[in-house]
Amino acid sequence: MAALLALATGCGSGTGEPAGGSTSTAGRPTSHPVKDTSITARPGERFTLTVDQNASTREYWYLVDPAPDSSVLVSRGRDYASDSGDEPVDGAGGRLTFTFEAKGKGTTRFTLLHCTFATCQGNTSTRPPETTGPSATPTTAAATPSQTPQRITYTVTVR
Repeated sequence: MAALLALATGCGSGTGEPAGGSTSTAGRPTSHPVKDTSITARPGERFTLTVDQNASTREYWYLVDPAPDSSVLVSRGRDYASDSGDEPVDGAGGRLTFTFEAKGKGTTRFTLLHCTFATCQGNTSTRPPETTGPSATPTTAAATPSQTPQRITYTVTVR
C-alpha cells in the first residue's frame, strides 16, 4: 500500500510542471515561464526554467557569466528531455530544464544565452561559443547576415 501511495503522489501532470500547477510543494520545484524574468523565491525553494532545444539544428541554451551570487542563488544543473522519448530520432527536439535553488536573502541576476546555427559558432550541447558577440556569417548560402545570440537576464529576489 505504501508503495502504491508513493507512486501515485510522485506522478505529475505530464506537462513538465508539478501536479496541481506551478505551485511549489515539498520536494518539487516551482516551474516559471521563460519570459518571467523577475522571480521571487524563499530560502531553500527550488525553481525551474524550461526552454525548447534542438541539437539537430544546432540550437542550444546555456547559463552564462556572470554567475548568480552564490549566497543568494545556486544552479542545481540542467536536464534534457527529448520529444521522441527514450528512442533517439534524427531531427527530434526536446526541452532543456535549468534548476536553481534559493540560498539566502538578497537579489541576484543570471543570464541564459540562446544560440542557433546562425548566431553562434563552435557551440555544442555542453560548451557555449567562445565569443559573446555576433558569430561569423554562416558558410552556407544564406543571404541573411548573422545575428547576435538571444540573451535573457533574470532577476531573482530571495525573501
